[in-house]
Amino acid sequence: MQKEITERRAVFEADGRVMNAGWARKQVFDFEPTSRHSQRDCYFISSAECCMYLSVENLGSAFAVKIALADLKSGGLVSDCVIKKHKITKNPLPNNADSGDFEYEDKRLRLRIENTSEGKSLKCEFEHFGSVSRLSFNIFLIKNNSDILDQLAPFERNRKYYYLKRFMPCYSAQGFIAAGNMRYELRADSARAYFDQTRFRKPRLHNYQRLGSECVIGGKRFSLCLASRVGDNRYGSENCFFIDGKLEKLSQITVKGTPNRIDRPFFFKGGVTALDISFKPFTVQGKAMCADMGSTSVVFGRLYGTINRVDYDKPLVVDNAVAHLIFSEF
Repeated sequence: MQKEITERRAVFEADGRVMNAGWARKQVFDFEPTSRHSQRDCYFISSAECCMYLSVENLGSAFAVKIALADLKSGGLVSDCVIKKHKITKNPLPNNADSGDFEYEDKRLRLRIENTSEGKSLKCEFEHFGSVSRLSFNIFLIKNNSDILDQLAPFERNRKYYYLKRFMPCYSAQGFIAAGNMRYELRADSARAYFDQTRFRKPRLHNYQRLGSECVIGGKRFSLCLASRVGDNRYGSENCFFIDGKLEKLSQITVKGTPNRIDRPFFFKGGVTALDISFKPFTVQGKAMCADMGSTSVVFGRLYGTINRVDYDKPLVVDNAVAHLIFSEF
């Protein structure tokens, strides 16, 4: 059974084990690691014209920056990544979701992320980005009043292993994204963003997939996070959606699809009628609109179906909602 946490808790006990597990609607888990752990900060920015995925990762001995930009009108997609092999301590990410800065620079890429009291600043210059000469963006994410998902899952057999996730679909975006001869203006009244922060220590690799969406349905902001199992999810899972800033928790989700044929639809069901949706990838010349970046693939597409958790008499209809499906090994 999933356990909701309402008061602040430390992630680690005195002996380094994880005992306080569950999920919350705000940041309640105080994360002060005493041993080496992996880090991943992921951003997704969405407007009527484009979607951009940005991930900064310290996984084991590898550091990576992965960026994918999709044009929703023309069906264009461009992506690239920088992957370096070195110790995790060389480019540490902040452990607090709302404070601390990050900066990375090499011959091709300059990336800076700053936290302020109002939100987050993302600035990037990426030379020879994919098939275009250059990618640049200057975006400010304005933090809005909204629930978040703060979730902690230990590993059942050894509680020195853990998975901490903060999914925060609580930002509006303003600024610009430019790639080659394409330029997109982001306005705070129509562009949205989420921040997905994970910190973990695991005994083995996982094949992970997550369905996400950032859009407006019926005049209300809708955000979705459906993810495969990492850790011991008896204490909470990542499965949830947000409508108008309010978190609605979901339990186990059944997924049917063909991972080696990502051009085909994927089907997601929860309970008897709680959730019944399908994800259909965008296709360009018969191929799925997919960005492959090292161990991560991001597929862009749309959602169709219904969710009955908000109002059983009037189910939430997701018809042609922009979405993305992430496949990753970490």
